[in-house]
Formats: sequence, structure tokens, C-alpha cells
Amino acid sequence: MDFECIDERFSTTRRLTRNRTEPDPCFQLPSMPAPAMAGGLRTRGLYKAEGPEPLVTVITIAYKCAPFIEETMLSVLNQTYSNIEYIVIDGGSTDGTLDVIKKYDHAIDYWISEPDRGIYDAINKGVRASTGQWLHCLNVKDVFSSNQTIQIVAEKYLHGEARFIYSDVFLRNGIYEKGTLHRHICDQRRLNINHQGSIYQKSLHLEYGPYIVAKGMTISDYLFFSLIDPKYYLKADEPIAIYDTTGISSSKTSVGQKLIVDYMVNGMPRYQFLARLQLLYFPRQVETFLVRLVRLFKKPDPRWKS
Repeated sequence: MDFECIDERFSTTRRLTRNRTEPDPCFQLPSMPAPAMAGGLRTRGLYKAEGPEPLVTVITIAYKCAPFIEETMLSVLNQTYSNIEYIVIDGGSTDGTLDVIKKYDHAIDYWISEPDRGIYDAINKGVRASTGQWLHCLNVKDVFSSNQTIQIVAEKYLHGEARFIYSDVFLRNGIYEKGTLHRHICDQRRLNINHQGSIYQKSLHLEYGPYIVAKGMTISDYLFFSLIDPKYYLKADEPIAIYDTTGISSSKTSVGQKLIVDYMVNGMPRYQFLARLQLLYFPRQVETFLVRLVRLFKKPDPRWKS
């Protein structure tokens, strides 16, 4: 297969082919109708394909995020790795987000803009449109830890037997240049895995299904990670991403949903599940109960006697 480079500046434009490449038709997702609006290299007859360097598909989902999306996009386009497929799924933004996406139409492999049913519906669209063997989801406000990240991961980990590569992540709260970064330790044994700090084989979705799309569901990725056989995981030494902590995954709703998955899927003991649920939703009542319990069993201290 012949490849060509149309712009050396971007990771997505250095290794292109005019041989049409289609997403895997066996992927376990319903067929997607033609989007309301689409663009990118693919619509110009330029495609990606597997080769000596594995094809890594990076998916960014967006909705009304004009002030932040360009930083995330440039983090992908400025990678030194030369076999990246970049897909952007926009939920029908009307605030200028689409203008930023179109600014890089010549470097994005494929983008669409249309209403969706939430985060995981948008990610599933990106997975369905991907042609790479490996997937990575990089949300708006998040960036790769360096321009060499995918290059390092590909050379060290993507040629082995592991099917799910994950790493620690750097946490930030605010603008990258002004924010303070803290390394967050991730551990698959505790199912402490960050989506942005993961690169995994798309074929895992054939075995464990797509991300569940349901109203109010905010932890479909956590459920997906919980179902995967631990033998497929491998932790990378270098943090993959810088993760913004202001997203929905830190909400009380997400924590509660994770508890349910831990109890139903990950074998959390019932007493521990109930205790954590009480602490999450009824902290004041639990505090009052503990205070009364301590007062009931605590022996009087003679030093406090008058």
C-alpha cells in the first residue's frame, strides 16, 4: 500500500492513503445514519491504515466548548507519532466550537456535528467511525502529557500481548499554563483507571460491548473497565494524559453509580456497599449516629470531673 504525506506539521497528515478504508463492519454497534454535518480528510478521499506502526485512533467528543477545544486538538495534532487517526464528535454546538473544528478540517481525519444522547452516545459514534486497532479518548480540556506520548506508548507497549494500556495521570484544575499539576496514581487492581490515561484495543468492545447509553448514566466507562479480564491490562510507566478535574466524573451521582457497579460486578461486600452508600448520601445522619455511639460506650475521663 502506498502512503503519502500532505503536511509534515501534523501527526494526522504524515501517513495517508487513497485506498478507501472502512470501519470494522462487525463492530457491535448499530449502523450510523449519515450525520447532519461532516468533514475531514476522509471526506476528501484520504484515509489511514495499519502498518509497521499500529494505527491509534484518538476520539474527542465536544459540545459548546469553544474556549477549550483548540488546546485539546493541538495536543493530538502536535504528536510526534505519525500514524494517528483523529476523530472529533460534536453534539451540535452553536457557540463557535464548530468554527474551531473547521479551522483544522485539513488535519482531522473525520468529524461530525449533530445532536446526540450524551457523552457515551458520542463516544460510541467515534468508536464506530474509527479504523484503528487501538483507541484513545481525549476529552475537551484534557491534553496528552507531552508531544511524544503516543510515540512512547506505541514503541514500548503496543507490540506486546497486553490489550489495555493504562497509566497514572496528571491532574489539573484550570488553565494548563497556570494550573498546578498533581500526579494521580492509577491501579487496575482497585479499578482506579482514568479514561484519558488509557489506550486499548478496539476489539475489546466486540467482547464486552459498547458503552451503555442511558439517561443519567455517567460511569459507562467504569463499567466497561470492570468487565475486562485483568490479564489484558498493563500499566505504562509514563503518564499518558493531563486530566482536568472539573468534569462530571467527580460528581456525587458518578460516585454513587460506581458503588453500584462495585457491588454488582466487582464483588464489593454488602456491608461495605451499604456503609459507603450511607456516607455518600446521608453523611449528617451517619455523623450523628457515630457521635451517639461513641458517647454511649466511652468511659468517663476522671480528668474532666469537677
